[in-house]
Amino acid sequence: MTDCEIEELSARIHKIWARWFLHYSQNATPQNMRRWIRLAHTEYDKLSETEKEKDREILREILGTKDNRNFIV
Repeated sequence: MTDCEIEELSARIHKIWARWFLHYSQNATPQNMRRWIRLAHTEYDKLSETEKEKDREILREILGTKDNRNFIV
């Protein structure tokens, strides 16, 4: 992987993180915190298809295979 490719992917990761953080900072209710903690402790193969698709969407965005659409975490 070239330095240029690393920088491009790093910029995508940062954009995704920033969007998530802004969503988090506006939606950090006790109920959401419990849900996010539960999800953080759940292995991928144990997630619901809905949650798996959210991870797939993030991967597609990282790889540049879809438009930068907003998603709900």
